[in-house]
Amino acid sequence: MENTKRITHTEAEKRIEAAHQRAVGEPLGDVKLSLLLKYNARLMSDLLDKALEPHGISGVAYVAMMTLFSTTENCCNPSDICMATGEGRSNMTRITDELVKKGLIKRVASEEDRRRIDLSLTEAGIELLRVVVPEVRERNKTVFSVLSPEAKLSFEAEMIKLKNKLEEQV
Repeated sequence: MENTKRITHTEAEKRIEAAHQRAVGEPLGDVKLSLLLKYNARLMSDLLDKALEPHGISGVAYVAMMTLFSTTENCCNPSDICMATGEGRSNMTRITDELVKKGLIKRVASEEDRRRIDLSLTEAGIELLRVVVPEVRERNKTVFSVLSPEAKLSFEAEMIKLKNKLEEQV
């Protein structure tokens, strides 16, 4: 986990508000929602990294391992992991190299194309996920405990609407 000190959301919002006032002479409006989403996503990522730090893996490594674990064979192509994590090939290579070195995943010849190398979870990787996944789920449960069950359903529905709109525009 990165120990870089960040400015607070309030300070960032003040700065961006000032920039918007200078650029267009108007308050933030809907930009404020984007800032909150981005800031909360970063905090969720930091929280995931904090939960995983004692286990020696990062949030991106966790998502990579969970991508492998989501397949019946616990195996897939590195490109699939890049798509799942949103990481570029060079960074994903570095992360998978670390996971291989720790014995959590291994490189295997592809059954579909012998020129291709796939990635597969090892037994140690599966065992680590069986320990870590309940911890991550508990942290998420704690974070979202500030919302009532009804608010969670509403929040999810609104987030899905937003995701759909964003996907239309990207």
